Amino acid sequence: MRRFVKIKALFLVVLLSVATLSILPSFAQIGKFELPSWITDTFTRQFKLGLDLQGGLHLEYSVAVDEALENKLDQMAGELESAFKDKKDVVITTERDGKNALLVRFENPEDIKLATEDVMAVVAGYLEREDDSDLAAQGVIRMTVPDSVIEEAQKAVVGQAIDTVRRRVDAVGVAEPNIYPKNRQVVIELPGVSDTATELRAAANEAANQLMTLLTANGGVQVQGIENRDDPGAIDLRVPGQDARAVIEQVFGAQKLVPQEDGSTLIFDDRLGDEVVILPPDPGAAPDPESVTISLTEAARDEVLDSSSDFRRLLKIIERAAVLEMHMVDDETLFKDTGKPYLQALFDAGFVTQGMGISVAIEDDYGKPDKGAPMVKGPIAFYAMERETLERFFNSLPPEWRIPSTHKVAYGKQPWLLRRNEEPVQLWRTHIIRARADITGDRITTANVGYKSDTGTPQVEVSFDKIGARDVDRMSGDNIGRKMAIIMDDMVVSDPIFNERIPNGNVVITLGSQAGDTLRQQANDLVKVLKSGSLPARLNKEFEIRVGADLGKDSVTRGFKAFLVGLGLVIVFMAIYYRAAGVIAVFALVMNMVLVLAFMALFGATLTLPGIAGVVLTIGMAVDANVIIFERVREFLREGFTARAAIEAGYDRAFTTILDSQLTTAIAGLVLWQYGSGPIRGFAITLLIGIATSIFTGVFATRVFFDWQANRRGFDRVSI
Repeated sequence: MRRFVKIKALFLVVLLSVATLSILPSFAQIGKFELPSWITDTFTRQFKLGLDLQGGLHLEYSVAVDEALENKLDQMAGELESAFKDKKDVVITTERDGKNALLVRFENPEDIKLATEDVMAVVAGYLEREDDSDLAAQGVIRMTVPDSVIEEAQKAVVGQAIDTVRRRVDAVGVAEPNIYPKNRQVVIELPGVSDTATELRAAANEAANQLMTLLTANGGVQVQGIENRDDPGAIDLRVPGQDARAVIEQVFGAQKLVPQEDGSTLIFDDRLGDEVVILPPDPGAAPDPESVTISLTEAARDEVLDSSSDFRRLLKIIERAAVLEMHMVDDETLFKDTGKPYLQALFDAGFVTQGMGISVAIEDDYGKPDKGAPMVKGPIAFYAMERETLERFFNSLPPEWRIPSTHKVAYGKQPWLLRRNEEPVQLWRTHIIRARADITGDRITTANVGYKSDTGTPQVEVSFDKIGARDVDRMSGDNIGRKMAIIMDDMVVSDPIFNERIPNGNVVITLGSQAGDTLRQQANDLVKVLKSGSLPARLNKEFEIRVGADLGKDSVTRGFKAFLVGLGLVIVFMAIYYRAAGVIAVFALVMNMVLVLAFMALFGATLTLPGIAGVVLTIGMAVDANVIIFERVREFLREGFTARAAIEAGYDRAFTTILDSQLTTAIAGLVLWQYGSGPIRGFAITLLIGIATSIFTGVFATRVFFDWQANRRGFDRVSI
């Protein structure tokens, strides 16, 4: 092992130099200092700081996997109906039975024999046919989804949701997102997406300054404003020598101070700009009548974030299901035995009354009698200012007046001019549509922003693949003169009439009437989510936390101090207890730290606060290898071995023990990396890298120093 010592030493010097240069760009970015261009051009990879170190946004969404499975069943049902019509010229009806079963009904029970393999192949591998003779006699086939398929489908839904969210975040341009699964949840970490602490603090200071001006002008007092360390959206006000609350009550009066349920008091005054509340005294603190804390309300905080950054817009893009569905509008089908369409029957039966906030309007006739399509005379629609008003109305109807399962009520916005010379208001209106979508957006190939030729307003132009284009052609050809509802994210965005067959599968989505920039931004966002794909199921926000940049800096500072303290204690112990050999171990330890960070930069790993803990743990693990070696060397020296022989035997005998101990730790690290979430995986990554570098520096690097000494003439004593 003492051969080629000079080559090994040169290798260590080169390796340490390259590793040091490779981590400099990362520290330059953190410390905000400049480096020579030849360093930054040569070493372009950097390790990233996690959410807990640089601030940002942490979101957790649950994926509605059951809803996705139901949508898949509906899709299978539509394909079955098309297959029987095309291949057997038989019309069947399908009905979902629970979350994992489908009922296929034949008008003529004898036609059930037509359910041959060539027709049923469209659902093979997803649905299994049950052997039920009683149902078969009634002309009904029951098909179920096996448990194994459900389990695989659930995993696929979560995986597809993660891929879709990642594409959307990338399209927006957020740097270095961290998106990963957590059971049925999707966790999204967006470092540095918005310095919300700074934005809230600025808004709180502005409101506080205005409040202090009013108090000084009307109350004749001097007011001091102090930043609240616990909440960037709050300010502590101090009125020396007086009761601060009494001064505020005197200036604003009882009419402008509104008590809230949580014990705070809202200051209702437009001169403050943002809504602020006076927080109740902290019961755990000593009473201080001269001081009072004011805070932005939750509504004011949301408004600040909406207006000051792309924070809310980004959330809307992430959360949009972007499920494009096309349903046929049905203003003709009669409701039960009333002899009238559904909405007309409800109105004539007296369910809509004054004071409900619902208006009934007769729409224009539509149809194409000249092309063989019927004319729909005077369809009616319900209107309301809020969608919730309409939803409450339909949900409160008696069971016998609920809409049949074959249809459903959809809602969309429509501009309505209430008064002359005023801007139209956006009212919610009803659309009666068929429950099952004729076409869904999973067949979309391209989506682009276009402009109307007559008005120049933005619109979204969508193209479908071969199968989607065929469905559009069939749907439009079979329903000329009828309305189609284009639904995006559970809202009707357009309800055009099929004037003719659409053979090429190109569909245009109009976005209503809004301000130019707002409409253009809405069209761009819609194109982004359509190009990234629709979510397989809705995302329901379960948890949201915003980490301010100040907290991240504090975490970095504390973590760095912990690292220095741990390193310092190890250096002192090794230098005193093992003397010269301890100094060699310290050098190997420093080299180990540099290599860990260099590898993290090479792989673009994310350094988190638990990751720093992993680095600190690596310090002890790296020294542990040298302690085992040094104790073996001491043991052989006591047994009478020469210095050279003791070094050789100590390293050879200790290597197996070191490898075994590190491998067991590595196994634990692999388990943490495989099954842990973000912070846990950050700890596991630094731990695994540290294990590899610890073995290298503890066994190879320190051996080079001892071999260098052993090659000198007259070497007969080792300082250990």
